[in-house]
Amino acid sequence: MQTVQPSDLAAWLARLADLHIGVVGDVAVDAYWTLDPGAATVSLETGLPTQPVRTQRYFGGGAANVAVNLRALGCGRVSIFGVLGADPWGACLQQLLDERNITRDGLVCQARDWQTVAFIKPHVDGVEQSRWDMGDFNRLHTGTAEQLVAAVAAALPTLDALVINGQARMTVHQAGVVSAIDALLARHRDTITIVDQRDPEPTYAHGILKINVHEALRRVGLPAVADPGVAGARVVEVADHLYRERGQPLFVTLGDAGMVCCDDTGVTMWPAINCADQPLDPVGAGDAALAGITAVLAAGGTLHQAAQVGTWTAAVAVQKRQQTGQVYPAELVTLMESLQRSSAR
Repeated sequence: MQTVQPSDLAAWLARLADLHIGVVGDVAVDAYWTLDPGAATVSLETGLPTQPVRTQRYFGGGAANVAVNLRALGCGRVSIFGVLGADPWGACLQQLLDERNITRDGLVCQARDWQTVAFIKPHVDGVEQSRWDMGDFNRLHTGTAEQLVAAVAAALPTLDALVINGQARMTVHQAGVVSAIDALLARHRDTITIVDQRDPEPTYAHGILKINVHEALRRVGLPAVADPGVAGARVVEVADHLYRERGQPLFVTLGDAGMVCCDDTGVTMWPAINCADQPLDPVGAGDAALAGITAVLAAGGTLHQAAQVGTWTAAVAVQKRQQTGQVYPAELVTLMESLQRSSAR
């Protein structure tokens, strides 16, 4: 296996500053509210107890979190493409992107029938309560879809890599958008493209596929597994099958069991980094893995090296609790040094 050396990581991180990577998909806001029930009062109007919010923090979610992670890793220019509503969450997301100097010319505002996707996560005494979701009833207008595709088309010739990220319940990746962007990708085969879609229909035919183990098993007609770690050799077989079916390299993520990747050189499995000695938060781990994979591929690494670094970026992210974690170069270097010391014992 082509394991990553310190000189490799240093070279990729240095080259990232000269790269332009685009992210198209379901942009979102992750909101973390700390509630303090002890400070509640009774509303004079309703007679019901209030829900006092002691602290509030906001992070980019979905495709926005992938973009933020690419900037955190040191990518010189990141452009984002997606749809916002004319609402406070849209304004919040634009501010978050501006703080990271992420180019947002490709964001289209749809004033009717679209709420900015937002995931509001109230916590009481450190425990997350039922989440409030915005955007589950969105309806993409034809004109909005056309503007989104036009923005991607204009930027694509300038991109070193493109990430296609879909995870909202009502995604921007609807049939017309998928077919139009897929046609663009067919004309720009030199642009590294990575597709990460939770909903596989309609699917993109072009690009490297990143998929979780449950969806990978479903695509080949096999039942999902409760514990990704028990899939074992079956996942290797499934990855090889999907590679031959699509004719494109792919990654299959296994949660805390690691990641499998497959290309014309074969299939390799990379174990996850063991972080079990501390409390973990999986929110954003997939986005961080995707950003790490994309950064390495865009900077010249192989698919298998990208998978290894993807397990590292995920490991850093899951250790950041109650936030949509971003990963920075110094954290990757520290983790690599720790892994080297452990292997030398």
